[in-house]
Amino acid sequence: MVMQAQSLQVEGTVISKSDGEPIIGATVLEKGTTNGTITDFDGKFVLSVNQGSEIVISYVGFKSQTLKAQGVLKVLLEEDSEVLQEVVVTGYTTQRKADLTGSVAVVSTESLKTNSDPDPMRALQGKVAGMTITANGSPSGTATVRIRGIGSFNSSQDPLYVIDGVPTNMALNSLNTNDIESMQVLKDAASASIYGSRASNGVVIITTKKGKKADKVKVDFSTNLTAQFYSSQSLMKVCNSSEYATAMAQAALNDGLDPVAYANNYGLNLNAASGTPITVWNPSTNQYVDYTVNGLYDGFINSKKTMRYSDTDWLDEISRVGFSQNYDLSLSHANDKHSTMFSLGYKKNNGILKYTDFQNISARMNSMYNVNKYITIGENFTLTYTSQADCAPMENALKMAPIVPVYEEDGTTFSGPVGGMSDRQNPLRELYHNKDNHLNYWRLFGNGYVDIKPFKGFVFRSNFGLDVYNSFINSMTHTYHSDIVNNDIAKTTLSHRNEVNWTWSNTINYNFNIASKHDFNVLLGAELSKQSLVDFSAYSEGYALEDVDYMWPNAATGVMKNTGAKVGYRLASFFGKIDYNYDDLILASFTIRRDGSSRFGKGHRWGTFPAATLGFRISKLLEKEWMDDWKVRLSWGQTGNQAIDNNAQFGLYVVDYGLDRVTSTAYDLLLQGSGTFPSGYRATQLANPNLKWESATQYNIGTDFNLLNNSLYGTIDAYVKDVDDMLINPAYLGAIGEGGASWQNGPSLRNWGMEFSLGYRKSFACGLGLDVTANADFFRNKVTYLPSTTTGSYAHTSKENLVESGMPYGSSVGYIVEGLFQNQAEVDASGQANARVGGLKYADLDGNGIITADDQDWIYNPVPAFSYGLNVSLTYKSFDMTMFWQGVYDQDVYNNQKAQTDFWSITDAGSNKGNRLLGAWNTNNTESTIPALTTNNTADEGRASSYYVENGSYLKLRNLQFGYTVPTSFLSKFKMSSARVYVSGQNLLTIKSKGLTCPDPENPNWNYPIATSVSFGLQIGF
Repeated sequence: MVMQAQSLQVEGTVISKSDGEPIIGATVLEKGTTNGTITDFDGKFVLSVNQGSEIVISYVGFKSQTLKAQGVLKVLLEEDSEVLQEVVVTGYTTQRKADLTGSVAVVSTESLKTNSDPDPMRALQGKVAGMTITANGSPSGTATVRIRGIGSFNSSQDPLYVIDGVPTNMALNSLNTNDIESMQVLKDAASASIYGSRASNGVVIITTKKGKKADKVKVDFSTNLTAQFYSSQSLMKVCNSSEYATAMAQAALNDGLDPVAYANNYGLNLNAASGTPITVWNPSTNQYVDYTVNGLYDGFINSKKTMRYSDTDWLDEISRVGFSQNYDLSLSHANDKHSTMFSLGYKKNNGILKYTDFQNISARMNSMYNVNKYITIGENFTLTYTSQADCAPMENALKMAPIVPVYEEDGTTFSGPVGGMSDRQNPLRELYHNKDNHLNYWRLFGNGYVDIKPFKGFVFRSNFGLDVYNSFINSMTHTYHSDIVNNDIAKTTLSHRNEVNWTWSNTINYNFNIASKHDFNVLLGAELSKQSLVDFSAYSEGYALEDVDYMWPNAATGVMKNTGAKVGYRLASFFGKIDYNYDDLILASFTIRRDGSSRFGKGHRWGTFPAATLGFRISKLLEKEWMDDWKVRLSWGQTGNQAIDNNAQFGLYVVDYGLDRVTSTAYDLLLQGSGTFPSGYRATQLANPNLKWESATQYNIGTDFNLLNNSLYGTIDAYVKDVDDMLINPAYLGAIGEGGASWQNGPSLRNWGMEFSLGYRKSFACGLGLDVTANADFFRNKVTYLPSTTTGSYAHTSKENLVESGMPYGSSVGYIVEGLFQNQAEVDASGQANARVGGLKYADLDGNGIITADDQDWIYNPVPAFSYGLNVSLTYKSFDMTMFWQGVYDQDVYNNQKAQTDFWSITDAGSNKGNRLLGAWNTNNTESTIPALTTNNTADEGRASSYYVENGSYLKLRNLQFGYTVPTSFLSKFKMSSARVYVSGQNLLTIKSKGLTCPDPENPNWNYPIATSVSFGLQIGF
């Protein structure tokens, strides 16, 4: 006998728990079967199931629920913000992350709350696939951001930042990091094209915090204190005084010179009665020679006897343990009628170099008022004040001879180089004299808006954004006298910059649904933008008193000059976008924007930039329990670039009346013989009214997935980006004459690459929570077209240019080093001019027996094989731990420091060197790969060559943090809602390629060093 189960008709409504709105298109499925339905426009459903069965209700971006079937159900679905961060801002509107069809990275802002960097972008280094962030250790903390490789040949490659709907290209170090609620990175053209001409290098959208609904005012306070210091890995190992004298004597002996006489040029006595003993190899006699080193003049290194022979660690003298402080206080409240939030932030970073510092005070007010059910008004405004004194004397600190003391014998006069030493500045004096040269600026940033909602789904918004920047610096140059380096004239340069940018946008957003399965969102808008910039500078010299309160132009007695200009540009835009969603299965969008810029001539001012996307939700079609969400997407789009000088289209002329004999435009045209001559004009730029938009076309294919009950999640993207009609200002032929510079449309570039991100999260029964995310990306680029008029402006060999070589932009050429000459016979057979035994041996690539410029080849590729990041987060009860690693694999580094660590005379003979050169080649050390020391660079070994190109692969432990959250049961006794303490370390460990000889692969030059730091923090809420 066959028994049939009784059926039950279930009627229900599915509602979002967060806002009470019905959820359209939620899946309702009888568990273990294919019997199911979806919710209608009002979130309702009807489904017949077997008695006693369970039903599963799911919707993308919400946590699934399994309930016992009964006649009437009201289901409240909770947003799964951990997985999808449901609603994101993508351009003049919001959108469900699950519905995105462009390449958009939704950035977790959790780590920003405990970050001590002034610029929030620095905290994202290595965390977003396809976004490359670099920075030095300067206290001002400004980061350089590149999205998907090289955007253009000119210097304007930073993305557009949109903060609460207001666009800006200025640095973010004046923004209070704790004010950031969410951050999205629009990487492909289809996502960014809605922002038109300013989006060619990607867009970063930042939304600041708003008040959250609560019965009482919510108060949050956070603070951290960070100690910063050098790590042992981050410093060039330089010579001390005895090593410095040893290298000097060795260079002289290698050249057959008398080392005693040679050292005398630098204030050293190698035959001193008492002092520091050194031993040097003499290749002429094949034996060691002993010397005793001291100052040439009875223990002093200068004839005035004001500087005693010393052993100065210059890096130690200019350094300190730096401290960074961050404080943030916010008050917020919201109800059905209004939302208000006020925050006050203060951050100070005094850096690891003495007399450098950065401090910022910011106040922000966000408010929103529902005037009635149709009208909402609001504003977001931030006022900041920033002061920073920046100086990077690292090159001088690493090159100043250790025998030079910090001060002269009087203890107050700064010392300096003597004799034949290069005229290096005392690095501590540089820092000390720069301490009052603060760049001070005010910034007012924000917007006011009104939303009008006459009927359901329709919103008209008028938004006016303002970005005002006002800066001032009085840069003082003091007098000083330190033997051979002197300055007798006190000078000041006052610089003032006032920039006003405003943007007024008006948009209509209409969301409607047809037959419950066809969901449309239509956006139409118009926007006006204007920049007005006033620059003024005044130079004065001759001050009787060198004091920060006295050195102003009114007190100057010498030469006075001033310059100034007012420039700006205007941008008008019209745009539209249609998003379509069919049954949560097929997703599509189409965008078009038309921009007009005053930077171009009348015939080329307008550019049109379309984009289209298509998405298909596989998980909707297959309906597998383990497949929570799986979507594939395609996109195509175009963006423009107008990042050129405001006057790029015009021919420019200047009056240089009486500035100097070379550029002066004053001539005795009337044969006066004396008096004031009439002034003429000289050309500085040729006109080009045919300048047109630089354009970029980008193709993207990608997939997003959340699997295994949202435990496994990730994204994969592949893209191709073609940039055409690139705007450049190339070098010009001398035959054109003075003023031949001009802006042109020229090269074409192709970027392509892939991006991967994968995460796994799991909560175990023991209370342990695990969340691991990893990302990797690679990109390649090649120049596809170079006009014949510009090929000489970019790297090339005698046989091929960038296009013909297929090398990426930024590559360089040079000589291939095959090793070192081991004997005179090799030197004689080399065909290399001024070659020397123990010197660099260059390859004869063309085989003609002579080393010439035709033997150069491509030696440096700036594009790494790939970059990657790994973030591990663990929680156990009230404890948490996060660890973040970031790395780059197979990246060429052109190590400019190697000219200082491996050679005595390429740069600044007589300056200090890295102690690597103590192991240089010699007749008793022929296995060495470091060239023999010499007093004169006659072999021109400083020329670009493969000797300086090294493998810059590295893996850095960027952050390690431990935290403890105080239980709410304890906090309630003190009327506190939350409290957390933490300790974290930054840049704790660097694992680098064995072939890299400079200390830090991120700083192969002389930039402000990147510090290791330890932070202690507190976060509390009431």
